[in-house]
Amino acid sequence: MRLSSRAFYVAAEMLRTWGPREIAVKAWTRISPLQQEAEQSRSEWRLWLLFWAVFLIGCTMAVTVASSADRSCDLESLKRYPMAYALSTRSIRIESPNLFFRAPDERLNYEAMLEAEGAARLRAALLRGLETFPPAERPILMLAAADSWTNAPDGLLTFFVLQDGVFVDDLLAILDAEGLAMHAALFREGKALFGPNYGTAKERYQRWIKGDFRDEAFERVLRNLSDRYRKLPRLMDEAVSRVEASSELTAIYEPLRASASDDDRLRFLVDRLMSCIQPYDDLDVVMERLAGLPPLYAQITVVSVFEYEMLNGSVHQAFFNSSGNLMPDVLEALKAWKLTEQAQAIQKGIDMFPSPYPRDLNQRRNFMAGKGDDFDNALYDLTGPVDDGAMHEAMIRLADQAGILPK
Repeated sequence: MRLSSRAFYVAAEMLRTWGPREIAVKAWTRISPLQQEAEQSRSEWRLWLLFWAVFLIGCTMAVTVASSADRSCDLESLKRYPMAYALSTRSIRIESPNLFFRAPDERLNYEAMLEAEGAARLRAALLRGLETFPPAERPILMLAAADSWTNAPDGLLTFFVLQDGVFVDDLLAILDAEGLAMHAALFREGKALFGPNYGTAKERYQRWIKGDFRDEAFERVLRNLSDRYRKLPRLMDEAVSRVEASSELTAIYEPLRASASDDDRLRFLVDRLMSCIQPYDDLDVVMERLAGLPPLYAQITVVSVFEYEMLNGSVHQAFFNSSGNLMPDVLEALKAWKLTEQAQAIQKGIDMFPSPYPRDLNQRRNFMAGKGDDFDNALYDLTGPVDDGAMHEAMIRLADQAGILPK
């Protein structure tokens, strides 16, 4: 059969349910070079997959928490592309210095990063990276990077037990210099939990998880630390406030914000719509939320859900996962946008199911389970007509014409 295991689709659905595609992209950005450059054994792969599973879950939980307070769908606030997005676009290289600033003769080796030598290389890469930016910008980039490292309900837990914890002293120096004493105090408290020998990433991880068992008492302490950390202002907000208060920094970042690509502007719009609609919640609730939006906003939301699943796998995946609940709405949106070829492909897919179309996920999957390879491949073959970028271009064009593409 030409399709991957359906288990992969379920895993992809879990990732998509937890949060927006940038989470998966960020994790993949860090993991994928391992395939290309590092020669790792199966046991080492398992270790790193476990590490990144923890990282990914922490990040996705953060999105859920952040979005839960954003259900009001303040559409006016979506019309301006935020400074934080421009800043995060620039700080991504500082977040992952091992990818962007490693020494010319240095190969990626994730196993080595768990040890002292690898930690030293990581810190050296961070310093090399910071030196490529103007001095006034470096603290801002560090704050933005640290926001990414720690912005999760258990952000300090994941920070300290994974590789980013190697930057704790570098971050403390910035927090002290920027007058963020309360943030610095929590990082110092977290570091002290590991004793006089802070240890390597592997040692810190093993302090938390010993063999197959977590140290639950130690974990509770770190979770409590994270709870207290979440009550402080986000470091990204601190970074943005410093940019806006400085004419020198504003001169750097305002042009970046104002010149953001249409793709980035659409990404922000879609991210925020996903946050307030939560399209993978109960279908009746989702439909009620969509009905509360102006038509174009609702159309962009459902087509974006479909586009993500299709690009992540195929049209088969889009029908198989809970994104398939919204397929009739995707069809109507594509018809309204006069994307005839794409609409015809979706109509063919819908027609392969019983009438009325089963919006319920379990009903749809049970039906698909009774079909064979020909059915699966026929759905898969519908990917070509919709995988031509036309939907994405239409979203940008229509949002711009309607004045809702963030400025």
